[in-house]
Amino acid sequence: MKRIVINLFLVFHLAMILVWSMPLNTGIVTDLKPKIAPYMFWSGLAQGWNLFAPNPLSLNTRVEAEISYRDGKTGVWAFPLPQNYGYIKRYTLERQHKFAFDALLNNKFAALRPDAARYIARLNNKDNNPPVTVTLISYRSQIAPPGSGLPEPWKRTVVYTYSVQAGDLQ
Repeated sequence: MKRIVINLFLVFHLAMILVWSMPLNTGIVTDLKPKIAPYMFWSGLAQGWNLFAPNPLSLNTRVEAEISYRDGKTGVWAFPLPQNYGYIKRYTLERQHKFAFDALLNNKFAALRPDAARYIARLNNKDNNPPVTVTLISYRSQIAPPGSGLPEPWKRTVVYTYSVQAGDLQ
């Protein structure tokens, strides 16, 4: 019985991944995707085809945190960008990258922002000069079409500001 349950789970899981990752817009795939979307997002297996043709992503995005310290000085902490690392490190950073761009910048997941700000405050805590505020900032720039010249300027957007409490740094 145990083996049957495990095999059924594997078949179900593989079928969900297959249906979700098909770039086809056939009737059955189009009908099934909304039904399996909650499972795919809950399990962290949701994939998007927006990286590929015919409509690839046309936006560069990065997320930083501006940290204000008790003495009035400020600092910047940047979420790691995969292009700044080798291939093996990029692979290990992908979940963190998806969290920063798919969750923190998505208003549906705004409840995650205070926890992210507290985490950044703890990472940047200095014994004699603790953080007072952490501001999450998004920078976005349109990717210019090939041969069009200079890249577009970066647009800065404050996503969230958190006032650090004394208990947050422990």
